[in-house]
Amino acid sequence: MTPASRLWRAAALSLAALTLAAACQPGVTVGPKLAKDQVLRVVLEDQPASLDPGQTQYTYETAVLRAISEPLLRPTPDLSGVVPAAAQSFDVNSDGTAYVFHLRPNAKYWDGTPVKAQDFVYAWQRLIDPRLAAPNETLFASAVLNGERVSLMDPQRDAKTIDGALGTLGLKAVDDNTFQVQLARPDPAFAWLAAMPAAAPIRKDVVAKSGDKWATIPDTLLTNGPYRVTEMLKGDHISVERNPYYWAGKATLTRIDFEIVIDGAAALARYKSGELDEVVVQPAQAASVAADSTLSHQLVKTPNLTVFWMVFRVDSPPLDNAKLRQALAQAVDRNAFVAQIFQGEGAPIDTFIPKGMHGYAPNLTTQRYDVAQARASLAASGFSANQVSLTFTYDQSSDFGKATAKFVHDQLKANLGIELNLQALDANTLASRVENGQFQISGPRGWNADYPDQADWYDTFLTTSSNNVSFWQNQQYDNFVRVARTDTQPARRDQEYLQAQSMLVGDAPVTFLAQTVSWYLVQPYVRGIVTSPLDEWPGGLTPTQVSIAPH
Repeated sequence: MTPASRLWRAAALSLAALTLAAACQPGVTVGPKLAKDQVLRVVLEDQPASLDPGQTQYTYETAVLRAISEPLLRPTPDLSGVVPAAAQSFDVNSDGTAYVFHLRPNAKYWDGTPVKAQDFVYAWQRLIDPRLAAPNETLFASAVLNGERVSLMDPQRDAKTIDGALGTLGLKAVDDNTFQVQLARPDPAFAWLAAMPAAAPIRKDVVAKSGDKWATIPDTLLTNGPYRVTEMLKGDHISVERNPYYWAGKATLTRIDFEIVIDGAAALARYKSGELDEVVVQPAQAASVAADSTLSHQLVKTPNLTVFWMVFRVDSPPLDNAKLRQALAQAVDRNAFVAQIFQGEGAPIDTFIPKGMHGYAPNLTTQRYDVAQARASLAASGFSANQVSLTFTYDQSSDFGKATAKFVHDQLKANLGIELNLQALDANTLASRVENGQFQISGPRGWNADYPDQADWYDTFLTTSSNNVSFWQNQQYDNFVRVARTDTQPARRDQEYLQAQSMLVGDAPVTFLAQTVSWYLVQPYVRGIVTSPLDEWPGGLTPTQVSIAPH
């Protein structure tokens, strides 16, 4: 999804759990010493609109959802794969078109009711039901058999037939503990969908009784994760406490308080005073935090699966010239861009797939910052600097957009002698012009991973994609991407995507600029954190491993 559609993901550096040897019994170890009060206080940067797995979409919503609801699978923190969660195992047929998930027989919701396969059938049907308009509808509809057809039904015109159509989806409860999914086509990325927070189970009886309000009240928000919501005070906090029936036993933390603090300065002040245990560091705070002798040692960072770029309209002169586009890409100092525009909360990138995700390809160097090479590429294009007239169009209401345009202007002037015209437009006019191709250069644009597989990224630049505003067309790229999407042989699939990325980076319909990096402050007594690019808060992917040491 585009980064503008949700907040940047937050993550943090791993902190090792403490293990102490018993002094009086050599060779015997005990667990880490724990504080009496096992309560973690985490900042949410806004008020969640919903905790319904079918409706959540922002990081400050999934931050809570991961703690209270559990999907079939869970990503490993390093994103090398998935591991069992609500499902204890799963099988895949030989052609990769059917998955059978075997649920844990001891998995229960917090009221003691067993988790059943029918709960997953119902939850996934809701995701595809056009009447719900789920944020992740397209992802699940495109994967599940008959999903695309059902999701395109009209809620008004087809009102009488939608319920019947949902029954034709490739979703089946074979028995209480066996959930079967038939796919529309082989999909090597499907396991990542089954690990998304949106894929958690939902009880039909609860929704039938409480309607749309089921997920807004702690008493009816029946979930199967390690924690359950006990308090929801709008604009103030959401508290979650341990699910006594969680299959893996009780978590160490007795409670997590998600404190809603919209003002970054207020959050930092509360952290310094000891009122909060984890806070995000805003870009404006980055320099002072990094320079502080105490806070700098509590600072943790992890790359996000978010990449920004500037886009070229490639179907008209002079930007139909690939050598010119390469020259422009090679003339931008990404390290300086990160330092100046992101205040250090980013990392330079000159390729498509972000660092931290499978498919990252740092050996592709066509767009790498190199002034001498940029000047050589400009000469090879047949243009001289004074022959190039280009306009960079940006959103005048966005400080990020304005700063990016100014930075690129200065880089091209200093490194290539090209004078870039800057055009500020209101957001609606800009969107209209970009959609209709009435621009030369625009940005920043970008992508944030819906799930950590390359299949989520490459469609952006297909000839037929509405996100391909550059109007770049490369039939070989299209072919590699389409073949890779259904290729169940991992090594071959990797090569297909690498070929596609090489074409994209080399032909430069966009100039890749930076990958965001989350900065968090974590109190030194917070233990057991294992961080991941998918975390919405440090330890959020594996909250049952977190504990509070004496302090």
